[in-house]
Amino acid sequence: MADTQPSGPNPAVADQFAGRRLIERGHSRFLEHTQNATGIDIGACYQCERCTNACPVARYMDIKPHQVIRYTQLGWREALMHSTTIWVCLSCEMCTTYCPNAVDVAGLINHLRNTAARLPIRPAEKELAQFHQIFLEELRRFGRVNELWLMATFNRRPAILKKKLKDGSLKEDLSLGFNLWRRGRLKLLPHRSRGIGEIRKLYRHRRGESD
Repeated sequence: MADTQPSGPNPAVADQFAGRRLIERGHSRFLEHTQNATGIDIGACYQCERCTNACPVARYMDIKPHQVIRYTQLGWREALMHSTTIWVCLSCEMCTTYCPNAVDVAGLINHLRNTAARLPIRPAEKELAQFHQIFLEELRRFGRVNELWLMATFNRRPAILKKKLKDGSLKEDLSLGFNLWRRGRLKLLPHRSRGIGEIRKLYRHRRGESD
């Protein structure tokens, strides 16, 4: 009698699970670590999607705000670290404001962005990642951000400068900067914050550095 047992996986079943991902091993540790680091009750999210509906830049994200919460719950750390979402986020906190369970979605995304910035990985949005790094460095140096120095430092990056010279956007930046300075909206020199010591201590703490 011929063997009627299938020699391989059922194609129908394989198609049913195609594209699905398993919960990452150690997902509970990633979730616990993230909640301890941020103080955010990530488990309070029940996927109502109000955060995504309120986000003004959700259309430019590969992982929507409500999915960021779910990915964190499932331990999909690598997908989050390589996403465009953590760099595209404006930190406007609309997602947090509209959450019925007061889940700080914006705070979580900011935490993930800072984590990715410390890792030796290629960011999905290289220019935004560079801007973020420069912003944090200016904050560490002076305790506050001088917009003129921030943009000058950013535009001096060789790749950024080359691109802006080519597309003409550097001229637009200079024109905008001049108009803002003429109206007294830009300071030529940065001024240190009185609380710079506390800010630097917080900066080192967030980076896991000892005092």
